[in-house]
Amino acid sequence: MPETEGTKPNAGAAADALGAKATRAAAEIDAAVSETEVEATRRDLEADLRALREDVARLGETVAAMAQARATAVDEAVHRSPWSAALAALCIGFCLGLRSRR
Repeated sequence: MPETEGTKPNAGAAADALGAKATRAAAEIDAAVSETEVEATRRDLEADLRALREDVARLGETVAAMAQARATAVDEAVHRSPWSAALAALCIGFCLGLRSRR
């Protein structure tokens, strides 16, 4: 369908009006969000990030301590009864071998 001369100016005018509305909307957004609000939000986010990093570090230390305690307990149990530990390892290996054959 060929365009007529009457539709070209209307399309251009609509595009110009849309561009003007977008520019006004952007200016309103810029005015509503001042730099002090952005800086305050940034400071809050940085504080939250620092707190999260500290929590993760504490969690890592706790997990490491728990793993060390469990490893020590297993080591002591193996030293108390080495034949029981060897039999348990043999049974686990046998069961894993049966499972892998399927």
